Amino acid sequence: MKKTLFSFVLTAALILSLAGCGKAPAGEPQAASSGPAAGPGRQDGERFEAAIVIEGMEETVLYEHIRNETVGFEMDYDCEQFTRQSRSDRERFVSVWDDPDEPTNYIEVTYSPQDANAAAASVGETLSADYEIVTEPWELDRAGSCIRIDASEVKGGGYMPDLLQTVYIIPARDGSRIAAAHCTAESAEGFGRRVAYMMDTLAVVDRQDHSPENPQPLTGTWQTASVGYETDGAAAPEYHVRFTDSAVIYGHVKEGTFVFDHSDRIIRIEETAAGGLRVQAETADGKQYTYQTCESDMDILEYYETWRKEDFPDMYRGGASLSRSDAAADAAPMNGAPGATG
Repeated sequence: MKKTLFSFVLTAALILSLAGCGKAPAGEPQAASSGPAAGPGRQDGERFEAAIVIEGMEETVLYEHIRNETVGFEMDYDCEQFTRQSRSDRERFVSVWDDPDEPTNYIEVTYSPQDANAAAASVGETLSADYEIVTEPWELDRAGSCIRIDASEVKGGGYMPDLLQTVYIIPARDGSRIAAAHCTAESAEGFGRRVAYMMDTLAVVDRQDHSPENPQPLTGTWQTASVGYETDGAAAPEYHVRFTDSAVIYGHVKEGTFVFDHSDRIIRIEETAAGGLRVQAETADGKQYTYQTCESDMDILEYYETWRKEDFPDMYRGGASLSRSDAAADAAPMNGAPGATG
């Protein structure tokens, strides 16, 4: 009985730490705290110092302001304890003590075209496969009202897992922003405090519009029209696909993780006359192909097995064409090397 009680108390303490230092849910009074006083006007890359409290001790922290108009947010991060990994479709902040290629303690911020409620439902569905989740309204200092999903108990097990997740889904005019904090159980207290201060500085900004002079790389996760079958017989897209400004990344979303399979090199990204994007890529053996935004639906990428526009009518492949995946796939961390192999 004593062992069970101690385990419960320890679990509760770590959950409060990761969830935001015991910060009150939306609608409840919140105690004032120190931390970075983020506000509009800071430039991307600008650094400044602020005092925070970690495990009862005041600490001066060096913050760096980041502004990503592709994903559509800005925030301040502890640049001495985290390494920024910036990509066209997400920002990731990895603990300096982690393997940067396979981190366990990190924050990832992505864009979702779904509204906050729909995105939260998708994320919650994915997490609930492995965790007992708690979904509740929350309040962040700059982003305001949002939805928080806590995943810090093993599904059906009643105990804390090795890896914890807390996900904030923040509403925006064009969908939502998903900020997911991942950490190990043993690092939850100190890591959770730092994450709480950082999350309170996050704010939504307008996403960058497409323009002929500065075409925006494709964001989020996509999936093929063609399907395959898992070992249990369930149907799944043949591939899930992500884009950077230099690579098309193919993989599979399994158990909440984007598992890398292979990637091809992007040769050119340009805007179409209809305001969409045309991505010309090449495989490792020299096969050339194009993804192009469908004129009638911006959430579909048509696949052509050529770069030559005059050959598009004969080289269209419907099964290889892509549609946007859901927010759960967008939030899935990548497992495996994302670099182009082509």
